[in-house]
Amino acid sequence: MMEKLWGDNYFDQKAKKWKNHSKPDDTAADDLKRAFVSLIMEPVIRLCRATMNGEMEKVNKMIDPLGIVLKSDEKGLSGKLLMKAVFQKWIPAADALLEMIILKLPSPVKAQAYRAAYLYEGPIDDPTGTAIKKCDKDGPLAIFISKMIPTNDKGRFYAFGRVFSGTVSSG
Repeated sequence: MMEKLWGDNYFDQKAKKWKNHSKPDDTAADDLKRAFVSLIMEPVIRLCRATMNGEMEKVNKMIDPLGIVLKSDEKGLSGKLLMKAVFQKWIPAADALLEMIILKLPSPVKAQAYRAAYLYEGPIDDPTGTAIKKCDKDGPLAIFISKMIPTNDKGRFYAFGRVFSGTVSSG
């Protein structure tokens, strides 16, 4: 099925056949859409629009076959809040993202061994370069701050970053 969803593949609903071109020779059906659009995107868009417009009859018809069960307090939601509740139950992106991180990303110790030259601009054989390469918690502190978020205290920030070596402590 994955091969059929991508590329120039079309599903003719009337003939119940897969085709690999949009205009079949024997019929005048030039309105065939790609399989991904007709089987994936359009149902998602219909569900999204129905939840945003508060069309609960349509929403209930669509979510029952998907196995989505809304709690009583969630049934009273409308608009963006209803859409968020439905889609979080149907497509839990957080779970998928976390699983991908766990399964696909190498550990910092393994990754930094071969990425240290890209992470550190100085000589890779100096103490800081070696500590980054080994991901050494007792080595000199090497940290990349990717975001600074201002706090309510004037002039203070929360720093979001990644520690490559050393140990961060207050002060």
